[in-house]
Amino acid sequence: MSHVGRGMHNNLDSSLISRPSSLLKTYTAFMAVATFFLVIAGGMVTSTGSALAVPDWPLSFGQFFPKMEGGVFYEHGHRMIAATIGVLTIILAIWIWRKAEEPLLRKAGWIALGLVCAQGILGGVTVLLRLPAVTSVGHACLGQIFFSWVCCIAAMTWSEPIAARIEQASKLRRLAFMTTGFIFFQLIFGAIYRHTGTLLHMHFLGALLVFVHIILLFKRVRKSIPQDPWFTRPATILFSLLFVQIGLGIYTWQQPEILNATAHVAVGALLLATSSVLSLESLRRVAV
Repeated sequence: MSHVGRGMHNNLDSSLISRPSSLLKTYTAFMAVATFFLVIAGGMVTSTGSALAVPDWPLSFGQFFPKMEGGVFYEHGHRMIAATIGVLTIILAIWIWRKAEEPLLRKAGWIALGLVCAQGILGGVTVLLRLPAVTSVGHACLGQIFFSWVCCIAAMTWSEPIAARIEQASKLRRLAFMTTGFIFFQLIFGAIYRHTGTLLHMHFLGALLVFVHIILLFKRVRKSIPQDPWFTRPATILFSLLFVQIGLGIYTWQQPEILNATAHVAVGALLLATSSVLSLESLRRVAV
């Protein structure tokens, strides 16, 4: 069968899968925004040094609603937002399982639920053990993974798995996953530096690798699949965020203030999420 024939066959198969409702699409987009807000709240806890402002878990000073002042505002506020996201994720998992038909999408909600549960437990353990570096870094990185996965779920509800044939598809897919991997490792080194003050040289090396791979991925998308907005738009956003992040990194290095550091974390999360969506779409919308 020719490439065109196989592409038409794949399009036909995907057209037989009913797409999620507009309401579910809106809900997943809302979830992505809400989870990004959670990332910012978590970043503020670290930036303000408020992680141990509440010394117990799961309650706060043995209460559900302690007095919100000083570091308690950031730490307990973060917990309240996380608990809300947890409930929203339960709804998401059940809703997708009942209504979605795409196999990967149906499983995605349960994966998200597992991630948010693990994140909550790890956050609690981090507090109870008084912020050991391993759990602190793990908690930060798992939060980034959860946010990226929620963004991937949103992308799956809005886009269609058409599996089109394009030029050098395997190179595009491999580059997308490599870029996502380098961004994630860069976030790990960034988290290590934020929590321990060490391995800054690895953070700089990671930044260089991320820079090179995002440029290469941007050029590959423009060459291989310039007509598909589910590739061109994320690639353009990723390219733009790269330079925003570089600027923020330099500014934060010179002015290590609370809002600067938190913004640097937030843009890092957006980089990982955007690259993750590109990697996902290289599986769903490109046939190799």
